Amino acid sequence: MAEEYFIRGPEEETARGPYGIDELLTLAEAGKLTPDYYYFDPRMESWAVISSNEPLKDKVFPEKQKLTLRKKETSEIESLNEPDHEGESVKVEEMLAAAEGHTSETKHVRQRVLWMERAASLAVPILGLMLLISALSVLYPSWNIITAIIDEEEGAYGLLFQKPIVVLGALDLIMGAFLLLNATEIFPLIRFRAMVGAGFFFIIYAAHYINGDPAGFWMALASLAFGLGLYVCTLTLNFTLMVLAGAVGIAGCLGIAWFTNLVPLLAGSGS
Repeated sequence: MAEEYFIRGPEEETARGPYGIDELLTLAEAGKLTPDYYYFDPRMESWAVISSNEPLKDKVFPEKQKLTLRKKETSEIESLNEPDHEGESVKVEEMLAAAEGHTSETKHVRQRVLWMERAASLAVPILGLMLLISALSVLYPSWNIITAIIDEEEGAYGLLFQKPIVVLGALDLIMGAFLLLNATEIFPLIRFRAMVGAGFFFIIYAAHYINGDPAGFWMALASLAFGLGLYVCTLTLNFTLMVLAGAVGIAGCLGIAWFTNLVPLLAGSGS
């Protein structure tokens, strides 16, 4: 499969592409691409400067051989004045327009890139919202432990061993705060958190349901939905899938908050 890259200028917020090596070479020769442009590196899931990738830089900006002057024949000089060269410049402009998605044939490529950018911009707030809801649903019922640690009460840290899920709630809160700062580098850690939510807690609450707790079924389902939504939102750039995974994940963490906070609160007020 040929290498293709999305690019954007140092001051640009919108990406262009995908371009093959030949198209990037054409853009560079036309002065519309420089080594300080950024390209999207799918392995690192981040943008990098073209000049930092020596193999890519050598392909797009090859060193030009020194030109030597030689005496030209009259026929060669006359050939330079032929109108064919002007036609070639038009072809270059047409190729650049096609590469940037400004023609009817390549418009669908540009649209696909725009929807991918929208999905990427939507991922961070969706993930942040899910993690913050999860953190509050865990930390609120354990607020007495948190205040005991803040007040440095004796044996406060020992309470964490009785309810270690507080540590997980604190981790969700920290990751949610990092996402508010647009720190997408923590995506691998979020995926690990998602696997824990979709696996470990699903088994725990399923066991509660088997042992006669009716709420265990809904908590297991909510934990699975939260974990899957969290995991998919860190991977996909498909806008439709991003929205669907976000809706499932948010519904899951709201379900957890309902059964861990609101149900006990309503039961206490009713009694």
